[in-house]
Amino acid sequence: PTLSICILSVALCVTGGFQQGYIASVLNPPYVFIEAFINETVTERFGVVMSDDVLNTVWSFLNVMFPVASIVGQFLAAWMCKRFGRKGTAIITCVLYLPGTIMSSLSYPARSFEMLFIGRFLWSLGNGINAVNATVWIVECAPTSIRGAMGAMQEFSMAIGSLVCQALGVPFSNATLWPWIFAPNAPLVLLSIGLFWLVPDSPVSILERGGNIEQARASLAKYYGVAPDAPEIDRELNQDKKKSQEASGNDDKGILWIFNPFGKKEDRMRVIQQAAWLGVAVKIAYVFTGARALRAYSTFVLYELSHFSLEGANLISLIISLLRIPFTLVPVFFVDRLGRRPLMNWSLVVTVISLIVLIVSILVGDVMQIASAISFAAILLVNAAGLGSVSRFYAAELVPRSLLLNAVSILAGFEALTKIAVEFAFYPVANVIGVYSMLMFLVPSVLFLVLIWAMCPETSKRSVHQVLDDIARRKNLKVSFT
Repeated sequence: PTLSICILSVALCVTGGFQQGYIASVLNPPYVFIEAFINETVTERFGVVMSDDVLNTVWSFLNVMFPVASIVGQFLAAWMCKRFGRKGTAIITCVLYLPGTIMSSLSYPARSFEMLFIGRFLWSLGNGINAVNATVWIVECAPTSIRGAMGAMQEFSMAIGSLVCQALGVPFSNATLWPWIFAPNAPLVLLSIGLFWLVPDSPVSILERGGNIEQARASLAKYYGVAPDAPEIDRELNQDKKKSQEASGNDDKGILWIFNPFGKKEDRMRVIQQAAWLGVAVKIAYVFTGARALRAYSTFVLYELSHFSLEGANLISLIISLLRIPFTLVPVFFVDRLGRRPLMNWSLVVTVISLIVLIVSILVGDVMQIASAISFAAILLVNAAGLGSVSRFYAAELVPRSLLLNAVSILAGFEALTKIAVEFAFYPVANVIGVYSMLMFLVPSVLFLVLIWAMCPETSKRSVHQVLDDIARRKNLKVSFT
């Protein structure tokens, strides 16, 4: 990889995956003290103490601010990327992180739990925009031979973000220091802004916004590490220019028909639609493994359901975060060698088995406490090495580049809507029915395992047109995209 693609990957990882891991985990270690703070401020203002049911609902709303704001950001991303370019969008969204983290830290001294909600919304809004921007930018600039590894780095950086947050949670999980857990994010945001200034914008973005072919040529040459007049630059730019022209004339069409399951369709449209819906299925499948929700509520699950001590639950969460680092490196080194399908399929198989063991061990009781911790860890770790990493970029490899930006934005929106429903429902449901709440992950995981195993094509080292040809053959349609 060239220096430019490495700098771009690091900057996108810090502003994308790292932020996502940090935001998803930041409320988890000190959740007992944040809940107490919310209750205290309500009592100070209104002289009432919230019931457990009301407090659980408020806590779920605070957690769900992340996917709610993310989905707003993901739908804004397509417009922002076209208006400001990939580079400009990345820098603008970095600026959103700063007030988000500062307001979260100041909520305690200001005695305002509302600042937690506003801060989390702004922080998550920026992350939602960057989630789309990072996926599109990497796909547009990374050579095919390393595209999977560059995409998988997002999951690795998310594991780093979660680990840093869990590590800070050990000293900061008390009644007075918990606001400081939000603060370390600010210096990293400033570093990211500096890194983005060092790399050129995406060549596709340059062509979309101004059509400056020489500037686009220089940009792509810098990312590929070749001379601007190299044959591969001409070949790629001709494709990008054609796709940019198609995209400018088909924005509405791309939004209106690509995910529309109704209406009369040509064979080519049917193939692209199936590819898009398979992308949706992969993203939603990851949500329903429970890996995200269980990671966000790891202390609760281990403390309340598995009956570890609070200190023990936080320690196990930290250990899992440490172990996630090497597991997220598996797809970085092997996703382009082994392929996407084996990682997705086998991670789902292990997830189903682990969910069954987790349910049984919690039902049996404390005698199987260790088994519950191991199965819980397995769900998080195997998805970090498999479906969790691949789902970040797999859908983008199924869609023609002329539709990529809008399609990725919509795909991310589907994922976020599902995440909102799952993460909002899990905590109050788990408080009512306990371990049986795991069935909301087990049943869908079995169904998605069958679907993905049977229908998802391999995309490793293949162009999107070759992938679409594969889908057409599976559907017995006589169309060709190559």
